[in-house]
Amino acid sequence: MSDKEVRQVSITWCIPCLNEELAIAAVVERIRKACPQGRIIVFDNGSSDRSANLAKAAGAEVRIEKRLGKGHVVRKMFRECDADILIMIDGDNTNDVEAWPSMIAPIIEHRADIVVGSRLEQAEQGAFRPFHLAGNQMLGGLMRWLFDLPVKDVLSGYRAFSRAAYKTLPVESGGFEIETEMTLKAVELKWAIEEIPTRFAQRPPGSESKLRTIHDGLIIGFAIFRILKDSKPFTFFGSISVVLCLLAAALWNGAFPAAGEGARFLAVLSGITGLLFAVAGVILNSVSQRAKEIMHVLAMRE
Repeated sequence: MSDKEVRQVSITWCIPCLNEELAIAAVVERIRKACPQGRIIVFDNGSSDRSANLAKAAGAEVRIEKRLGKGHVVRKMFRECDADILIMIDGDNTNDVEAWPSMIAPIIEHRADIVVGSRLEQAEQGAFRPFHLAGNQMLGGLMRWLFDLPVKDVLSGYRAFSRAAYKTLPVESGGFEIETEMTLKAVELKWAIEEIPTRFAQRPPGSESKLRTIHDGLIIGFAIFRILKDSKPFTFFGSISVVLCLLAAALWNGAFPAAGEGARFLAVLSGITGLLFAVAGVILNSVSQRAKEIMHVLAMRE
């Protein structure tokens, strides 16, 4: 990737921000130094501290998203920006700003539509809270198994998007599950995704992560299964159908003596319900495939 190629593309840096007065100015200053041609927009999500003022003083544009939740901020970013490449980066000064040429190279070279800056390989000691790292790895493993993802750090907030990708990615989540949804929807739409190892630093002293390990982990888990239901309905409903049919067979053959005389009735009921789930899976799978075809057509027109 030559310097000329980099200069020919417009780049907008988008920084979701909630109460990051200890770090936001440093992030903006690092971006201005590392990528002078980039436009920098801080999307403040209702900060009660001086984040917005400090970001503006450091040279960034500031826009406000009053609805709390990172997902609302991301949709506003996608809607209001119009650059060739959009780089999303966290406002806590933990991401590797200086890695931006490596982040955008796959997009400029038409190898990828979305690039994820992985934090897992080059994280400083103590950068991840123990349960955050374990939860990230567990959710990432589950998603790779269910969706065949080419990404390990599915929760990374450091990402680069081509214009076509961020203008057509249909995201609905309101909170921290937005990274999960973006990754899964990109795979569903068959966008090319690459993952680049980047350094991941500790937060500034006194700064705390907004991610709540158990609460947000459960929300992300529910988001995974919601997207599984929508994108792979035959797998989702078919799995339920198999469980119900196995239960029906077990009840019919007396595997649960405690069911008594009602075992045969329960077996028939489970079997019929299982068949209904199977039929629903087949029908919804056809609907889902047609919806994907429509989304592909719309994406190609962008």
